[in-house]
Amino acid sequence: GEITLRVTTNAIEDTLWYGFQVSDNGIGIEREKLQSIFEAFNQANSSVAREYGGTGLGLAITKRFCQMLGGTISLESKVGGGSTFSVHIPSARALSIEEHEYFDKQQVSNLS
Repeated sequence: GEITLRVTTNAIEDTLWYGFQVSDNGIGIEREKLQSIFEAFNQANSSVAREYGGTGLGLAITKRFCQMLGGTISLESKVGGGSTFSVHIPSARALSIEEHEYFDKQQVSNLS
């Protein structure tokens, strides 16, 4: 089998979006199971748990983390053709050094 990790960034206005895609060429997931796979203790089917292990919590936890960070997780899959999980997480865009405002040293020394 093969697993590919792709990481991207995309600046939209004042937000920097980090994208993470994990793709495999594994067994794939049936279309009607795509949304339920993100539910706790749920797997594509019972044979997956027997053959590959796991509790069905990983994707539910990942989805919750994504939501807490203001991001998303999605899944594309084809039975017999593998799956691609995509995570997008926003971050406030950092200012470059030139964009920062500097304080006058005299003002800073008078703060104490």
